[in-house]
Amino acid sequence: MLTEAGLVASVAAILYGIAAALLDFRYQIFPPDSVFRLANGFYVLYSRHFHLAAIGFVWNPLTSMADMVPLLAKDLWRPLVTRDVAASLVTVVAMVGAVHQMRSLLDEWGIRRTQRLVLTALFALNPMIVYYAANGMSEALYVFTTVGTVRYLRRWLADDDSRSLVYAAAMLALCYLAREEAVAIALTSGTLVLIVSMRRSTGPRRFVTGLTDAVIYLFLFLASFVGWAFASLIITGSAFGQFTSQYGNAAQIQEYGSYYHLVPGQYVARLAHEAMALEAMAPLMPVLLVAALVVAICRRDVQVAAPLAVIGGGILFTLLGYLDNQVFPWFRFYILCAPLEVLLLASIMAPRPGTDGRVAAAVRSTRVAAVRGPSLGTLGTVGALAAAVVLVGPSLVTTASAMDNPKIGIEESAQLTDVFHPSLYRPPPTDAVLLPVMPYLEKLNLPDGDVITDDAFDCMATTIVRSTNPKIFVITNDSDFAKILADPLTWNVHYVVVPPPGGVYNAVTAAYPDLYQNGAGFSRLVRQFAPTSICPALRLYKVVGHPSGP
Repeated sequence: MLTEAGLVASVAAILYGIAAALLDFRYQIFPPDSVFRLANGFYVLYSRHFHLAAIGFVWNPLTSMADMVPLLAKDLWRPLVTRDVAASLVTVVAMVGAVHQMRSLLDEWGIRRTQRLVLTALFALNPMIVYYAANGMSEALYVFTTVGTVRYLRRWLADDDSRSLVYAAAMLALCYLAREEAVAIALTSGTLVLIVSMRRSTGPRRFVTGLTDAVIYLFLFLASFVGWAFASLIITGSAFGQFTSQYGNAAQIQEYGSYYHLVPGQYVARLAHEAMALEAMAPLMPVLLVAALVVAICRRDVQVAAPLAVIGGGILFTLLGYLDNQVFPWFRFYILCAPLEVLLLASIMAPRPGTDGRVAAAVRSTRVAAVRGPSLGTLGTVGALAAAVVLVGPSLVTTASAMDNPKIGIEESAQLTDVFHPSLYRPPPTDAVLLPVMPYLEKLNLPDGDVITDDAFDCMATTIVRSTNPKIFVITNDSDFAKILADPLTWNVHYVVVPPPGGVYNAVTAAYPDLYQNGAGFSRLVRQFAPTSICPALRLYKVVGHPSGP
């Protein structure tokens, strides 16, 4: 017989699994972020040379590392790569984990069963949670690790158990390996641990005690932060590729930032966008925040500080980052509002510190047993459920509406057109139509390492992971890419796939600006491919000589 935790996880797994199957097979919605992270894991296992460095250092590695597990079975079931199923499996599992962490957190906080199940459902059914549980992107692991960090940090605030602090530290370290927002979370929640630990201590060693707890909490985060930066520095020459690489966020913002008001003097427009996004994700968040703070102050209960410090730190990173031109205005960056509003309401429903909500309810029920009609406990439960529906329920509607609004859900509205507007649905094109270069290269039966290309755009990444022989490609993730690009023929590379100049940075066109137009003097045009929905008008050149210069 399933326990409550098992039943909740099973229902969530079925729901998210169905959503993933629809996205992968019916609608074939494969967001670029999902494709690239899957591809980075794929390159480790199936590119020309097995090497962990192929995972790349522009993005945090946890999603790609997790994708590698189902990718091991790609030869047994091709849809793992051809339909992005490997990435979807990871996000389904991660978001089921987030739902489990939420339910367990509410249980440990003393929220009664009916109330915690409703609150868990309101979180699990949020349209953004459902979509990002199914589409293979990094948000699922981000939500899982942040909610897990909140769970164990709240437990430490409640009972001062060092094991809970260590569990929270492990979740925070995983959070950084999933997303950069963990840096802000570490600052805000680490400060909370320091202050609370100092207030709990007495005597002249209060600061030392507080600092010790803060170090325990932040040590694993610092280890992951420093370790990842050091590995990147040794292998690529840059500790923080996301900021210095031509493929990183900073470079992309420089290229496309003006379109999204990411230019000086546009603070009002950016503030307005942030306000719309927050209102769409959690329209009654201000009410919940004020009420939660008032209740916490009246009870002298610090537990609500856990979600405020952890989740609030992640949201603050997005708000300040967008204002400072450092992040794009994607609606998904505000996804943590979904668990935060549920936890703010939970802090109001939770019993006073030092009491067990379930025991207190039983005592109240016994005292009024002689009263005709519903017990006070029942009335309290009904009132709490009504409050949950009234205060959190509207966010499900406003979030779905925002996802279909191109002014707010910039990515989601484009990706989910067929879902929100079934009358516009058209069967997705086949791989041969969508990725025209792939079937042509496969017909040539080329040896390994015979085609050089930059894989850092959606078309080529998708082409490589879906190819029956990905080893024919020399790509930027390969350690010998630079030297081969400098003189392909010397290294027995006979073909170059090149996109038209402009747009996202491309190492091939950067090295040979005239290659797309005229072959740059060392190659001849074999074929030009018609553009598709994800591929530009690619050209395939055959290398017939050596480049005349660097």
